[in-house]
Amino acid sequence: MERRGRPKGVDSADTRVRIMDAARVEFASSGYEGASVAMISSASDLAPSAIYHYFGGKAALYEEVFEVTTDAMWTQVDLAASEGDTVLASVEAIVGRVLGLSEKGRQYIDFLALSPMEATLRPEFAHLLDRRTKWQEATFTALAEKGIKTGELDGFDITTGTEMVRSLVMGWFFEAQIQGQHRSRSGESLVTLFRILGDR
Repeated sequence: MERRGRPKGVDSADTRVRIMDAARVEFASSGYEGASVAMISSASDLAPSAIYHYFGGKAALYEEVFEVTTDAMWTQVDLAASEGDTVLASVEAIVGRVLGLSEKGRQYIDFLALSPMEATLRPEFAHLLDRRTKWQEATFTALAEKGIKTGELDGFDITTGTEMVRSLVMGWFFEAQIQGQHRSRSGESLVTLFRILGDR
């Protein structure tokens, strides 16, 4: 019988990534409670002991996947948000990046879409929402400041502008997950709304 484990010639960093990639898919499709170490190890073609060796257990693995996924996705969002001199250009760039994601990128999105619910249902993950909020606060405050400077968000102060931009962009993000194949249409609607705001 063939033993599962780290393949020869593969270093531990690659093995960690392999486990996290499999875990991300399982957590996104089955939720934290439904995803088991056995499922994740099977999907990564490793023995369950490898997960305990590298991460200590399912909870620590979930947190690591959350950190890596959040950092990767919000870095991309931040890069898109910094494009152009207007909020409209930034929102168009954000929508374009999300719609243009590879299959692996969509797995990141699927995981992140479920993570707020997991953090709400499981008190041990509540602190993860703080990390998410910090990323959002920095990104959407910068967009609000840009919009106030360009006049696109005329009549808004920083606080209300930040919350308005956050609500619209994140609302689109979650709705796009539900709509699936129709997400490009909702992206166009979001861009149109920011165009109308700028044209007031």
